[in-house]
Amino acid sequence: MAEFADYTWLIEDEAAAAWLARLADDSRPALKQLDHLRRELPAQRARLIVEQTELRRRATAKFADDAARMFFLPVLLEQATDRWIGRYKAARFQTAAPGALIHDYCCGLGGDLIAIAQNNPCRAWDQSPLACLFASANLQATCETSAAQRTSVHQSNVEQLTPAPNEPWHVDPDRRVTGRRSTTIEQHAPGLEIIDRWLAHSSSSAVKLAPATEPPAEWAQNAELEWITSHRECRQLVAWIGSLATSPGRRRATIVNTDDKNSDQLVTATFAGKPDIPFTISDQTHGYLYDPDPSIMAAGLLGALAAQNHLKSLGPGGAYLTGDQPINDPLLQSFAVQDCLPLRVPAVAQHLAARGVGRVEIKKRGVTLDPEKFRRDLKLRGDHEATVVLTRIGKRQVAIIAQRTPTPRG
Repeated sequence: MAEFADYTWLIEDEAAAAWLARLADDSRPALKQLDHLRRELPAQRARLIVEQTELRRRATAKFADDAARMFFLPVLLEQATDRWIGRYKAARFQTAAPGALIHDYCCGLGGDLIAIAQNNPCRAWDQSPLACLFASANLQATCETSAAQRTSVHQSNVEQLTPAPNEPWHVDPDRRVTGRRSTTIEQHAPGLEIIDRWLAHSSSSAVKLAPATEPPAEWAQNAELEWITSHRECRQLVAWIGSLATSPGRRRATIVNTDDKNSDQLVTATFAGKPDIPFTISDQTHGYLYDPDPSIMAAGLLGALAAQNHLKSLGPGGAYLTGDQPINDPLLQSFAVQDCLPLRVPAVAQHLAARGVGRVEIKKRGVTLDPEKFRRDLKLRGDHEATVVLTRIGKRQVAIIAQRTPTPRG
C-alpha cells in the first residue's frame, strides 16, 4: 500500500512529473504500462503513476483541460464538484459576500475550493492529510498566483471548528461514514448537530448534499434548496442558507451546462417555486409532449412548472407533460406529437414503416419492457427519424410517435 511519502513524491518530484507526461499519450493497456514502469520504479510508485494517468483521463469530464495538471484519488474524484457547477456556486458567494473570507469545510480534492478561490479569499479544511495534500496541489495548478496566495488548506477535525459571524462557509459532508453511501444527513460527518452549531455562529452558508437527501424541515422553511443538473444528470442538492439564499423557503431547479463553442462559457437555466403543487391530469396527448429536466422532478417542482406553462400531466406520477403550444424552455425537452398508438410492436412497426422511418430514439418511463428488444422487433427500414415514447396514460400503455424539437440550452 502506498504511503504518504509516495503521494508526496507523485505530486512534488520532477521524476514523477516526467513519467506522468510520458504516459499521458501512451495508449497501451494499463497492465503493460505498469509492467514497464516496475522496471524503473518501486511497485507502489509505478502503480500510482499508472493510476493517476487513468484518473486524469476520467477527470477530463469534470475539469476539462485542467485535469491534465491536477491530482486525483478515485473516491475524491467521484465526490468532487465539477469545474462548471463549482463556478456557478462560487458566483453566489461572490455576489452575496464580495471580498469575504470563505471557509470550505471537507474540501476534498478542491473542486469547490478552486472555484470559490477565484473570487474570494478562502480557507479550506479537511481531516484527511491526503485530501489536503491534493487540494493544495490542485489549487496551485489551476489558480492564478494571487488567488492561490490568498487561499490556504489546513488539516483539522472540522467538527472542532467554528466560523466567525462574518465568515460564510461551504461544507460537503462525508456521506460514507459507515463505508456505505447514505442520504440521511444525521449519518453524515459532520452531522446535523455540528452544522446547526455552525449556523448559530454564521448563518451564511451552503451545504452540499446528494440529490436524494431529505433536508431537515427547518431548512425547507428557511433555506433555499437547489437541485443542480448537468447534461440531464442530477449532480447535487445545495442548501443555501442565510444571506446566500436568494429565495428563502422555496425550491430551485437549475441546469448548468457549457456553451457548445466555448467550454469556459456557462449556460444556465433555473426555475424557483413551491414544491408539490397539484397538476391537472390529461387522458390524451396534445400537440406537444414535454420531458422535464431531472432537477425539476427531484425538487418536486413539476406542478409549479406545469401551472406556469399551462401544461397537463399524462399520469399521476407526472412522467411527461403535454400541451397545445410550443414552449421554449431549457428545463423541458420538447417533442411534436404525431400519433399515439397502443403499445404493440405490430401497430408501431406498421406506422413507422408507412413513413419510411429507419432510425428511432426510444424513451421509456412507467413501462417495463426492454427498449433495445423493442427496437429490434420493429425491424426498421427507411431514411427518416422519429422519437418513440413508451409510457402510460392512465392504465393504458402507449407508444407516442413524435419529432424532437430544438430545446434551448439556457
